[in-house]
Amino acid sequence: MAADTRDSTSPKQPTENSNMAGFNGKTYDTFNYPATIENKDSLPGANSKTLIERQKEPGFVEALKTIKLQDFKEVHKKPCTREGFLTGIGAAFATGGVRAILGAPIFTACNWAVGAFAFGSFAMHEYCQAKRRREKEGIQKVNAALMEKKIKEEMKREEIRKARRKAKEEAER
Repeated sequence: MAADTRDSTSPKQPTENSNMAGFNGKTYDTFNYPATIENKDSLPGANSKTLIERQKEPGFVEALKTIKLQDFKEVHKKPCTREGFLTGIGAAFATGGVRAILGAPIFTACNWAVGAFAFGSFAMHEYCQAKRRREKEGIQKVNAALMEKKIKEEMKREEIRKARRKAKEEAER
């Protein structure tokens, strides 16, 4: 038989588990779509330039299409947003109230309140995220230590079993 003359270096076709296996509406799939050039012979008259022109990266409009009203209805369910918003509200009330009591014009006090809300919310959200990362790392360390301990205990049990079998075999002789 003759050897296969097809080019074996052509890009692989997407599999079911790859990111190209279909668009399911997730942000990762939308913005991290792999830029592969398919086989030039797949379309009559196609070359690599026309295929690259057809594969455009998603833009601002495509990003806006991924935002749904449901995302805003469930914002309180996201980690750290509740703490961030409550801290921002407290900071805004305190800063705006103090500025107003001290005699600043109402619009200036409101501007300070909005700024305090934005800064307080952002700062608390980032602090909470950092705390969650540290907790997650700690949990991973504990899990790794428990797995090591479990493996060591299993090895000890196996050694005890081997010693018992050996003693039993010697006793039977």
